[in-house]
Formats: sequence, C-alpha cells, structure tokens
Amino acid sequence: MNILIIGNGFDLAHGLPTKYGDFLKYAQAYEKYKDICRQESVKEEWEKADEIGKEYILHFSNLFDQNRKYYDELGELIQENIWLSYFTDVFENRSILGKDGWIDFESEIAEIIQAMDRAKKTILEQINRGEKTGKMTQSQLNILSPIFGLGKNINCKSVSFEEKSIQYRKDQFLNDLNRLIRCLEIYLCCFVETNDRYKEINTLQDIEEMPIIDKVLSFNYTHTYKKIYEMNSGLVCDYIHGEAKLENSIETNNMVLGIDEYLDEEHKNTEIEYIEFKKFFQRIHKETGCLYREWIDEIKSNAAIKETIAVENRADGYIRQTQGVNFHKVFIYGHSLDVTDKDILKDFILNDNVQTTVFYLDKNDYGKKIINLVRIIGQDELIKRTGGKTKTITFKKISG
Repeated sequence: MNILIIGNGFDLAHGLPTKYGDFLKYAQAYEKYKDICRQESVKEEWEKADEIGKEYILHFSNLFDQNRKYYDELGELIQENIWLSYFTDVFENRSILGKDGWIDFESEIAEIIQAMDRAKKTILEQINRGEKTGKMTQSQLNILSPIFGLGKNINCKSVSFEEKSIQYRKDQFLNDLNRLIRCLEIYLCCFVETNDRYKEINTLQDIEEMPIIDKVLSFNYTHTYKKIYEMNSGLVCDYIHGEAKLENSIETNNMVLGIDEYLDEEHKNTEIEYIEFKKFFQRIHKETGCLYREWIDEIKSNAAIKETIAVENRADGYIRQTQGVNFHKVFIYGHSLDVTDKDILKDFILNDNVQTTVFYLDKNDYGKKIINLVRIIGQDELIKRTGGKTKTITFKKISG
C-alpha cells in the first residue's frame, strides 16, 4: 500500500493561496470592492487598481454576476464577524513574527477560549460568594479585551461581568467561528479551486516520481491531489479535517477548524462547556470519517511482504533472483509534523513494516521536522528508525 499524507504545504508548493493570511486578505477585499461590483464603473475601478486588486475586482464581479447566491452569502458571513475582525487587526503583527500558519491561527483561538474558560470560573467564584458581578484577572482581561472590543491597557478593576454576559460571548464566538469556516469554504471553492488556476499549475517532480498512490490522507480542505495527479481510478482520499464543497451551508459544512484538548485527564470529561471548539468534537459532530484507521488496521494485520526480486548484474548481464521485502510506503509532503496531529501520524510511523519518507523544504525546515518527530515518537525511536538495519524513516529534500 502506498499512502501520501499531505498538509497545507502541499497546496502552497503548487502556488495556491491557502495561507490564512490569504484568506483574511480576501475577506478584506470583499469589504473594499463589494460596492464596486454592483456598479457600472467596474471597468474604470479595475483599470485604476493594482494587479492584486484587479484579480479581486474581476473575481467578485464574476461572482456577483454568475453566483449571486454565494456573493450575498459572503457578505452575511463577513459582516460583524468577531473572529474575522480580530484576526484582521492582529495579522500584520503576527506575520512579522512568522506566525502566519493555520497552526498559529488555531493557537490564537485556543488562547482566547482557554482565557474565556478561566475567566468564567474566576467570575463565578465571586458571584457564588454573593457578588452581583465578577471581575477577570488582569492577565485574562489582557488576552480577551481585544476580541471583546474593549481596547488596550484596560484595568481589570474597572470592568465587571455578569455570568450571562460571558455565556453570551461564548455563544457569539462559536456562532462566528462557524460563520468564518463557511466563509473559508466559499473562498476555497470559488477563488482557490478554479479551473483556470489549476490549468496554470505545474506538477511537482517529487510527486510524479512516487509509485502509484493508493491512499491520500489529507489535512487540507482542498482537492489538489485528485485534480492534478490522480492516476489510480481506485484512489481513496480521507479528508481528516473535512473537505470544501460549495453546495454546503453552515449546517452541512464538515470542515474542522478548532483547538486541541487543553484540560488534563481529571477535568476533560467533566468540564465540557467549550467542547464545541475542540477538533475531536468537530470531527465526530461533522462526521468527517476516519478511513485512515482502516488503513492502519490493514497495515498491522499484514506483515511486510517478502517477495522474490529479479536483479540485473550489470557486469555480465546475469540476472539473479534475490529475496527482498516489500514494505508499505508512506510519503509525508507539506505537513509540519506538528504535535497536534501526533495520534494520527505515529500510527503510521511506528509500524515496523512501513517505510516513511518525510519531505523537507530546506535545512531549517529539516531541523523543525526532526524536532517535531521527537515530540511525536521520542528520541530513542527516532534514532532507531533513521539509521542501520532498523531504519524505517528517510528524510528527502524537495526537488528544485
């Protein structure tokens, strides 16, 4: 079995605008150009815009003319969306620090949700003691004041909250997160996954040189591999975080965008007020499926297959028969190997009958992947599996 595991780096390697910064710019462009698209002066405005502006104006004008339903839906999803407003405000500073990946996006959400969780407990403790309202700690307020719209440098002693106001915020955050996810879905379907864009994409040498892929485990929402490389009519794709489909709605969307578990074993099964924000809940609730578990079971049930291999001796042309082992092969391309996906990745990597090839971009990326693999499987396993007779992991620099 040949399995390809891909992350957002796979789409980026094909020149697709799938960073979260690209998505935020799209939402900003809608706000900037939405009125232009309704006027007869579109051509005049288009000629005055820069190259990126022209692309947005043309896109939104076409969307307005050809898919008015989704054009109007975008407006409803973007309007007064608390997450979009927050990330638009903080993005420039975050990108300067190199925090412009989806993992960073989710980390920001996690910091806010955890602060909300702690703040509610702090406020309830005061209310339960007989106070009508409660106050957050200064550290909690520092995290939450930007997304609450309270401005900067607010003193915690000057702001009080009722229990119902925190509950209202939680409901608002969840509703707007679902709106953001649906907005992202429309962006991917209408702006990223277009026929014209895919026609201009060049295939990647490393992907072309792989053996025929049987299974794809995608951490992306897009369908890039199937649209460009699918050579096996029996190819099976598992979209572990869901997949983008334009015909969806907020209710039927199955894209997972949330946070990892942050509570310890003692509390994670009882303190469940913020469970809807967590990825495992979303995967179950949105029924993304877990086809990869069937692949793991198949791999575990089949030992590495011994087979006779014909080998040519180039010196005298003599062909001899030798015994070789046909391992299951896993290729990881464009995935950071972040510890948030530990439980999924280690099930593949720690199989003795699986050979894993990890592609890296440059020396810096190589180092990050080594560090992340230590977090996933530990130092001893990594040393064991990257050298000698027990080697099952190979690192390969991306071609070109």
